[in-house]
Amino acid sequence: MKKISFIIPSFDVGGSEFNFINKANYLQNSEYIPELVYWLDQGELKKHIKPKVSTKKINASNLIYLLMELINYFNKSKPEIVHTANYMIANIVILAKVFSSHKPKVIIGAESNFNAVCKASKNFIDEFILRSLSKSLYHRSDKIISVSKGVKNALLKELQLKESKINVIYNGVLTEKHSKEFSELPDHHWYDNNEICLVCSIGRLSPEKGIYELVSAFRKALIINNSLRLLIIGKGSEENRINKLIRDNKIEKYIEIIEFRDNYYSYLDNCDIFVLNSFYEGMSNILAEAITTNTKIISTNCNYGPAEILHGVSDSKLIDVNNENQLVDAIIGFSNKKKVKRKCSSHLKKFYFEESMKKYIKTVQELTK
Repeated sequence: MKKISFIIPSFDVGGSEFNFINKANYLQNSEYIPELVYWLDQGELKKHIKPKVSTKKINASNLIYLLMELINYFNKSKPEIVHTANYMIANIVILAKVFSSHKPKVIIGAESNFNAVCKASKNFIDEFILRSLSKSLYHRSDKIISVSKGVKNALLKELQLKESKINVIYNGVLTEKHSKEFSELPDHHWYDNNEICLVCSIGRLSPEKGIYELVSAFRKALIINNSLRLLIIGKGSEENRINKLIRDNKIEKYIEIIEFRDNYYSYLDNCDIFVLNSFYEGMSNILAEAITTNTKIISTNCNYGPAEILHGVSDSKLIDVNNENQLVDAIIGFSNKKKVKRKCSSHLKKFYFEESMKKYIKTVQELTK
């Protein structure tokens, strides 16, 4: 049996972490042996790993130690496939392959906007290192799996890669639960109130997600319609800054921030409006889930993913990135419109997990034959 090792820093809530855990769980009863390799002992997603899936913690306090640990891991564990998703970590994985005696096939998951990730680096030196390493090393990978056509096209342009190097496989985030007509009502007092219009945002509270800007726009929408409420589900580095904005504007009774919930889909399914206000994405998992509900959807037309996901989807609206006036108008417009049964375009199939895994396994088989 062939081992596939998924390399992730931790089991914190995130798209890549969900994706790798789901893949590993699926592969446990296949011809492959999945293993999750990590180095930060944190994250609530670890509880979702099935018993047959092995985990391996390595000691890596910095990138140099990570390189050394991965070389040692490759030589001892001898995985057939190594799959990672973080752009910088991918460079370290490729270097580890170069310096190890065992040469696994390397798959890089391209799950976000490469250029935006580079620009979000702490300083110019970090950005320069990431760009330089990627341009030098990515062509040494065996396959790159992009989560959207936009991400693929950007990588081709930025890193001058051959088109055959990159496969587009959308994140398979949809499962049987997304086919049910109704989900259970969440245990939150706003979901029992038919007199309000409930707006919901789900995701990490980090700058690129635009939650601070959403709150700023929402306070203006409240002036027009004070029956609006905003529920933010997630945690992150921006939380204190967002809470200060809420307090300074004395709108605490209209906005709540709660931690991520395992039953987050029921919060999404039963709210009135879902907002994705990101500055950039790769392929938003939560947006793909949103189109299976009857919830009205507002999303920025950021690079990349939202336009591909929402193509042909009724009761959805794309707005410009960081455009507060458009966001306010969209919230007010949808707040005056009743929920109706959504008409989804035929492309919904590609977001289902089974479909995604068929394409993934085919890619793995081609690399290991």
